[in-house]
Amino acid sequence: MALRPASSTTGQVLRVSFLIFILCHVLISAWLVIEFDGKYTEGAPAPTEISALVVVDREETLIDVKMERATSFLLYMAYRDYDEPNDQSNESDNESVPTDDSSENQDKPADSTDSTDWLKVGRSSIYYSMVLLIISEILVILGIRYSNISRIIMYILLIISFAVILPSTYVIDLVGDDSKDDEDFEESLSEETFVESTESGSMAHEKNKLDNRLIFPGIRFELEYSGYDLGLVDSEDYDELRAQIPSNNSTLADSFVEFKSNLDVKYGKNLPSLLLIPLTWYFIPARPRNSKSLNTVTKPLGNNDVPMMWEINEQGLPGTGQVTQGEMAKLLDLSEVSLGAYQDGTLIGFVLCLLPKTEYGSLNYAWFNQRYDQFIYVDRIAVAKDSRNSGIGTLLYQKVFDYATQHGIPVTAEVSLKPSNEGSDRFHLRHGFVTVGELDHGDKAVTMYIKDKKPEDD
Repeated sequence: MALRPASSTTGQVLRVSFLIFILCHVLISAWLVIEFDGKYTEGAPAPTEISALVVVDREETLIDVKMERATSFLLYMAYRDYDEPNDQSNESDNESVPTDDSSENQDKPADSTDSTDWLKVGRSSIYYSMVLLIISEILVILGIRYSNISRIIMYILLIISFAVILPSTYVIDLVGDDSKDDEDFEESLSEETFVESTESGSMAHEKNKLDNRLIFPGIRFELEYSGYDLGLVDSEDYDELRAQIPSNNSTLADSFVEFKSNLDVKYGKNLPSLLLIPLTWYFIPARPRNSKSLNTVTKPLGNNDVPMMWEINEQGLPGTGQVTQGEMAKLLDLSEVSLGAYQDGTLIGFVLCLLPKTEYGSLNYAWFNQRYDQFIYVDRIAVAKDSRNSGIGTLLYQKVFDYATQHGIPVTAEVSLKPSNEGSDRFHLRHGFVTVGELDHGDKAVTMYIKDKKPEDD
């Protein structure tokens, strides 16, 4: 039994059904699993540890947070007190008449923002790519031109949506979309993973560190955040602490806080099932776009076929060589192999082949007779114009190859060189023929081909 079966209607239905099953299986599962582990390593909150589990699926983002050794953190929160004194100049400015810009800001609602829900964008990219992949698969079944290429593109888009776009949009949502460069991104991500227990501007001499590396199956962010917490010092010491880093023996140094964490962004455990989809393309092949050869019947030609043979031969000029209907009938009588390809009872192609030493006056045939003792000579193979590029020629040639293999002889043929017939040349070379000579007739010339030529024929 062949590893790759022939295309069939049942196979097409099975392939689409399997695709829909895999996509539904992925849809109802977790898409991203984010594991967060952080620890205060220095300062008043140490040694508090924080862990969180975030699960992103098609609709929700579920979060579970746990804190261990929390006593020191609770005492830290109870003790700290940050109160930035108001600047007198700011107060006087607030009493002045507002400018046009401030008026516009006052008219704008406080909760009005232009932020984008990037995670929603990531989810949408997955939905659209899934729908497009199903549509592409249906187009393949219908035999639409370039649908196979479209299917590959849609599959790659789906993989990119899961592997790149979704985790990227989650991280962008986490840090905010206002991080313009790498430095802003690093600072924002570090601050977001740092427990938000401090007011804006309450940390002095902040330092951020971000490293990332690939893990299976995802990426790990290693983050550090440190600084001096103004909430742990008296308000009159704010300016001094902000001006310079305190020495180790200074009481202000006790306000130092350091937090280290790992953020693992991993893919859901069911996502690898998407890799099974290309396997179905191989083991359940699609029907060729032009499938006439699948429904074509080959059988020996008869005298009643001569008029249609002559008409098809005329459509192939000058590559097939012009003959009359009478000459076509005589050639049919001389042929050892004479097969027609029929579609719904209509002849759409034929092949005529002769053995050596036949009374046939062709100079090309005589060239092979002078050089080889055994062969099957393809005098002409022709396909109706509206049935070309649909595998009919290959189907007929395969019948000739089967005959040659059964009798242990090579197959010979010639292709017009002047005028050139490049399409036929490519066809013969693709099917294993090799060039063994050229024959010049003056105004015309041909290239001589042979397939599976035996050494004793040299």
